[in-house]
Amino acid sequence: MNVLVTGATGFIGKELLKRLDFCDVTAISRDKQVDYNNIKWKHLSLENLLISDTLDDKFDVVIHLAGRAHMLNENSGDPLTEFRKVNKEISVELAKQLATNGLKRFVFVSSIGVNGATTENQQPFTEKSVANPHSAYALSKYEAEVELSNLAKELNFELVVIRPPLVYGSNALGNFGKLIQIVKKQLPLPFASINNKRSYVSVTNLASFLVICATHNKAANETFLISDGLPISTTVLLQKLMQALNKKSVLLPLPKLLINFLLRILGKKAMAVQLLDNLEVDNSKARTLLHWSPVETMDEALQKIKS
Repeated sequence: MNVLVTGATGFIGKELLKRLDFCDVTAISRDKQVDYNNIKWKHLSLENLLISDTLDDKFDVVIHLAGRAHMLNENSGDPLTEFRKVNKEISVELAKQLATNGLKRFVFVSSIGVNGATTENQQPFTEKSVANPHSAYALSKYEAEVELSNLAKELNFELVVIRPPLVYGSNALGNFGKLIQIVKKQLPLPFASINNKRSYVSVTNLASFLVICATHNKAANETFLISDGLPISTTVLLQKLMQALNKKSVLLPLPKLLINFLLRILGKKAMAVQLLDNLEVDNSKARTLLHWSPVETMDEALQKIKS
C-alpha cells in the first residue's frame, strides 16, 4: 500500500510515521524531514497546489494532517480567510489531484470543535451530534469535511473523518504546551475546585487510530470521534502532570466564576473554556466498529513528557 502523509514533521505526524513501517510511505514537508527508515520525502509547500504545483504520484491512501491550527497569537487581519485557504481549499485541491491518479482513501484529521466548544447536561458529543463550529478554525474544518464528502462521491474515493479533542504528549504545542511550562515553574495555581469533565487523546493513541482508519474496511466513508476514554477534570489533569513531571505546586480553591472572569478580562476566553468548561467525547463507535482501543493510558502518556 502506498501512503502519503502530509504534515509529517509536525507533532502528530512524527508519531504517525513510526507506525507506518508496514507500507510504502511518502511524506510531504516544506524543507525538513524526520529520519525514519523507508520514508520517501517530497519537499513542497501545499499552498502551491492552489497555484501551480501538481502531485502526479499515485497513492492508495493519504493521511492529511497538514493545516492551519489555532494561533495563540493571531496576527492575521482576516483569520477565517486564512483558515479556509489552508484547511479547506488546499485539502480539497489535494484530494482532487490525487483522485485523478486512483486515490482509494482520504483520511482527514478534523477537530472536535466542529461539534462545538463545550458539552452540557452530561451529554457527550457523538458522531450523531449536530455540527456547531464555534470558531473560525472549527468552521474551516467543517466546511472542508462537507466539500471533501461531496468530492468523494463525485470522484469515487473513500473519505474518513476524525475529530479529535485536545491532543497531548511530549512536545505538544498550544495551550497544553503552555500548561506543561506552568507546571514546571511550580507556581501556585487556582484550580483546586474545578470539577469539569474534559476528554483528551494522547498523540500515540491518535496515531494508532489513524493507522486503523487508513486500513480498516469498515472505516470507509465514516466519521469518528476519538479520545483516550473517560474524561477528567482540569484539577485531576494538573495533579497527573505534577506527578509525571515530579513537580509540586499548590492548587488554590478559587471559585470557577472568578477564574473565568479574570481570564476573560485578560483576553484569554479560549483558555478559560478549555480549563473550566466540559467537553466530553464518546469514542464508542471507534471501539465497536473498528475494534480500536487506546494503546496507552493518560498516566503512561504523561510519563513520556520530559521534565
